[in-house]
Amino acid sequence: MSITMKRAVMAAFGLLAAAALWPLMLALNAGRAFFHSYLIFTIAQGAALGLVFGAFFGSLEGVVVSSRPKALGGLLFGAAFGALAGAVGALAGQLFLFWAGSGLWRSASRRDGIGLAVAAGLGWAVAGSLLGLTEGLRARSGRKLAAGLLGGLAGGLIGGAALSAASYRFPERPLALLAGLSAFGLALGLAYAAFENRFSAGCLMVLNGPLKGKQYPVVSRFTRIGSAPGCDLVLKGYPEVAALHAALSLEGGRVFVRAAAPRAAAGRATVVAETKAPLLLVNDEPPGERALRPDDVLAVGKAKLIYGYFS
Repeated sequence: MSITMKRAVMAAFGLLAAAALWPLMLALNAGRAFFHSYLIFTIAQGAALGLVFGAFFGSLEGVVVSSRPKALGGLLFGAAFGALAGAVGALAGQLFLFWAGSGLWRSASRRDGIGLAVAAGLGWAVAGSLLGLTEGLRARSGRKLAAGLLGGLAGGLIGGAALSAASYRFPERPLALLAGLSAFGLALGLAYAAFENRFSAGCLMVLNGPLKGKQYPVVSRFTRIGSAPGCDLVLKGYPEVAALHAALSLEGGRVFVRAAAPRAAAGRATVVAETKAPLLLVNDEPPGERALRPDDVLAVGKAKLIYGYFS
């Protein structure tokens, strides 16, 4: 899919996460009396928000590259890390209220009203910034970590303010909660997509076959290309594409592509043959050791991809 389409998908995932989280948040609100303290209640809310949003955004990369195992692994990692991130965010908001509340809002009514709203908004912003780190941690990518941190912080601030305002103004209206959650998810998805594109070192676009027109930003330090579901760029359905065919590497801000090392085919006791290196060409020539330049065309088996910067 194009970068514009990926932004739309990320925004849609944010809205879907909000819709999935809404009944869970309503159930928590209905059972608020069963919590021993407001602190535990807010931590439970934060953990629920982080778990759902983390699961949705964690699975996104696998959905984009059409890899079911990658999507499932991202979903599980995102849910676990997201629950922790949400709980930490909620705790941070309450600590802010505890330390600064008496100085900013001198009356108990204001502290329990607008004070709680500001603390909740701050907590959602912290949760958003931590949620943005999910894919970067999973991929062990510094660029994705930076994009996630800034995108999550921006989206969390905007979306958290909207969610907190909706909950403060209309505390007993379920649709107001849904609107606030939707604003949070939409802001988080769009902000992360914007910063991911900002931190990318170019993009690969498929020129032929079943994935024609799909675009893959180069953000990770290493990007594995092949037909196996565990690759970062999965070229399923293309002839002569090995399970692990090639790899992109980011070195000093430049992008290099190299063929995967050939694997030996072993008999019962000894190596009897060695497979040929996968076909990889750049502009119809072996890639060599030069960095990719805009408009370079890669041949990965029978798949053709162009490297560049696309809107």
